[in-house]
Amino acid sequence: MLEGRKPLAVFGDGYPSEWFDGFLAPFEPFVASGQLVRRIIDTPMPHVKKRRPDLDGMRDVFFALPEEEWRIDAYIENIRNRTRDWDDDLERLQGSLLGYEEWQMIGGSSSA
Repeated sequence: MLEGRKPLAVFGDGYPSEWFDGFLAPFEPFVASGQLVRRIIDTPMPHVKKRRPDLDGMRDVFFALPEEEWRIDAYIENIRNRTRDWDDDLERLQGSLLGYEEWQMIGGSSSA
């Protein structure tokens, strides 16, 4: 991301999670310096807690370059809060928001 090749990164796991916190720790200095923007969305899941008392729910963590922060909102709106079944168009949209090249996405050109 810092090289400008990818504008957005998205991670998710159950919370609380020492493993997940440790996985995300290397991003902290870049968030603190303003080189990356971070958004955390916790989704409590009481039904999960009944089966897994160690988990409160799911945590989605988004990192974006400051000038690409709009991608976080677009990802949440179009991918996370989708109102239709997953399909090739949503797959392409997700890839586009994450900064994939056309050939890396479903339906992209075959020039790999």
